[in-house]
Amino acid sequence: MRKVPSLLLLPILLLTLTAASAVEPPADKAAGTVDVHLSEYAIKMPDTLPAGPTTFVVHNDGNKTRSFRIEGPGLSEILAKPVPPQETENLQVTLQPGEYKVYCPVGSHEVKGMKVTLRVTAKQ
Repeated sequence: MRKVPSLLLLPILLLTLTAASAVEPPADKAAGTVDVHLSEYAIKMPDTLPAGPTTFVVHNDGNKTRSFRIEGPGLSEILAKPVPPQETENLQVTLQPGEYKVYCPVGSHEVKGMKVTLRVTAKQ
């Protein structure tokens, strides 16, 4: 008779553990999202990030079409399509430790100041 209550508690325990683990998102996923704001000849984003999978959420806050390119250790990626004014696009990459050049490859935007250096540190 004692085995029956134990067997009934097992599904309840498993459901409780599953629900508890679903509440907290993985730390890596949250840490891997980076907001980038593009405007008239400026890029605003962190200048240092940890290595690993990263999603750049690129917001065009300006009045002209923009894009986003990143070049560095083993990586040269660009947004799949330019970002019209007041719209957003995502770019997913895996960053390795080192220094990256980030810029807008549209016309002469890079020459006019739309470039930054990103330093990527080893994951701790």
